[in-house]
Amino acid sequence: MTTEQVVPYVFLLLGILSRVFLPWLISRRNAAHTGQPLPWSWRYVWPQLVSVGVVVLLLPFLLSNLNNIAELEYTAAYLAGWAAADLGREADKLLLKQPA
Repeated sequence: MTTEQVVPYVFLLLGILSRVFLPWLISRRNAAHTGQPLPWSWRYVWPQLVSVGVVVLLLPFLLSNLNNIAELEYTAAYLAGWAAADLGREADKLLLKQPA
């Protein structure tokens, strides 16, 4: 694989990592202003990682040719990674929603 083919996969991974860790980093920065520690919890991360795993497993069924990922624009690859991780977080919110 050439560098041009690998870079979209890197941006896909960056999108996933951004969606997983960016909200926590923002909360941590806000908590630092108040002087309160912000503990790390895997409870917020695992649903996103599971959804990414599901997307990766289903990708061969959705795309007939996985080489299409290498042809994505960088922004599209980043947003695809963000969306894959976001699906898990939104599903987790729906599942944990308490009935009224």
